[in-house]
Amino acid sequence: MADLVILGGGASGLMAAVSAAQFIPGRKILVLEQGPRVGKKLLATGNGRCNLTNLSSEAFRYHGAPPAFISAVLSQLPVEETLALFSRLGLFCREEEQGRCYPHGNQASAVLDVLRRFLESREVEERCGVRVEGLQKKPAGYELTTGAGTVFAKKLILAAGGRAMPSSGSDGSGLALAASLGLKAAKPFPSLTPVRVDSPVLKAVKGMRCRCKASLLADKKLVKQETGEIQFTEQGLSGICVFNLSRLAGEFFSQGTVNGQKAGKIVLSLDLVPELEFQKLLDFLGALAADQPRLPLEQLLGGVLNKRVGLALLKQMGFVSLSRPIGDLSPAALKNICHTVKDWRFTPTGTLGWQQAQATAGGLLASQFEPSTLEAKRLPGLYACGELLDVDGDCGGSSGFTAGKSAARALESEARK
Repeated sequence: MADLVILGGGASGLMAAVSAAQFIPGRKILVLEQGPRVGKKLLATGNGRCNLTNLSSEAFRYHGAPPAFISAVLSQLPVEETLALFSRLGLFCREEEQGRCYPHGNQASAVLDVLRRFLESREVEERCGVRVEGLQKKPAGYELTTGAGTVFAKKLILAAGGRAMPSSGSDGSGLALAASLGLKAAKPFPSLTPVRVDSPVLKAVKGMRCRCKASLLADKKLVKQETGEIQFTEQGLSGICVFNLSRLAGEFFSQGTVNGQKAGKIVLSLDLVPELEFQKLLDFLGALAADQPRLPLEQLLGGVLNKRVGLALLKQMGFVSLSRPIGDLSPAALKNICHTVKDWRFTPTGTLGWQQAQATAGGLLASQFEPSTLEAKRLPGLYACGELLDVDGDCGGSSGFTAGKSAARALESEARK
């Protein structure tokens, strides 16, 4: 028997264990992980550097659950307190572009190390290679059936993750266990993932990176914009700003909606020079054409864009001969080139799916849980956190901390009675 069992040894599960161990030292806390080790997915996040929080973690950066629910969870562990917590654990962090926070040593393993070190100091037990096959509500708690026998928990936190990055062990099995208790879920779909696009230029620009402003439009209406680095791949578009738009693309291909509204078509638009207004770009290129009219067209954008990206853009526009002098361009043609540089459109055909996704959208409906504690309304003593919930964001959140603290305080309260 354990006072608290946490099902899932990923980021949210480990944070739940750390949180609980701070409030109930000496009580039996058990982390069950079906993989061979805890934190495997955490090691892969942020390209192996672990973007553990963001100084701009406002509620609007999270999706799925209602804003009031998200705000209630985020308020339990503000960003400043997240960084202070990791500092107490022995991890120094630093801020990078757009408020992203990483370990100072740029190693995700450092995050996992300090979490596990603290849990070991509080005698929190880890059991790996344990797959939970059944889950039942009992009068005094929850009984988990595993291949090695049964485990009884006075309090239970479901932190089994979603389906993103299955190579790390994520398989969505937590949703099936939750369903066996009568909990309902929104259909999961990939988020924070590259987006497939239909374009003949992808092979020519494969591997190229450039800073731009990326916009997602649904039925010709702007839905969301992100600025940052994008990367062209053989199958589509990648990079952080595309990842932050991919949730909308995933929703469209999974449910036919964008932000919950029916949509017939979506488009990704790239502004390749977001720091230059259209007229300034037109004036710049117009002056170049006037001063060097014999310059070949293939060199027109060389001083503005990555060379391969500029050539691919011109070819996609239908310019067959790139050796023609730029002085021959009509004013309309030059304007059209500038428009394309500022609004290069790609038609998404899907996302790259679970294998390359970093997060799961969809999951257990938030309406079934108390937002301040993450305890199930109809299942006392059961909590859920992380990707299992229908809450996904542009960066990590504090749901694990909230669930762990709430379960620990409930145990404390019962012990005093």
